[in-house]
Amino acid sequence: MSKLLELKIRNYEKIIHDHNRANKHFYDELLVLIQQCEGRYKSVAEAPDDSPEWQAIVLKRTERPVLSFRSRKMGDMSAREAAKIRREVVELYNCGYPTATIAHILGIRVSTAGRTIVNYQHQINYQNTVQSHERTRQLGANK
Repeated sequence: MSKLLELKIRNYEKIIHDHNRANKHFYDELLVLIQQCEGRYKSVAEAPDDSPEWQAIVLKRTERPVLSFRSRKMGDMSAREAAKIRREVVELYNCGYPTATIAHILGIRVSTAGRTIVNYQHQINYQNTVQSHERTRQLGANK
């Protein structure tokens, strides 16, 4: 595996790790706000809509971390970069990564990664079929 591809994988893992940490922090803060609201009103459901406790919860909910990845199309890349991306898709696929993860690692659309994988599978199946027919033909000639 190339150093650049390893770097892309590490970057993807860092994005996931940072998001998980931010998400945990968000929910920890939200839990504190809910507990404060319940301490004053016995239940979040009983808190008036204009209470500072409820308003803090509503505001906090808008701050929820969002996980997003680049989603380029092959048409937006040079032919050379697109060919490199296709090779990387196949390499990651052969390493066992799921399609969506491959797309996120490489910053391409999930449909693009999926289409590249399907084309690769068809190519492999075709090569296997050709080789199988060739072996059958050789066995028949040897009789």
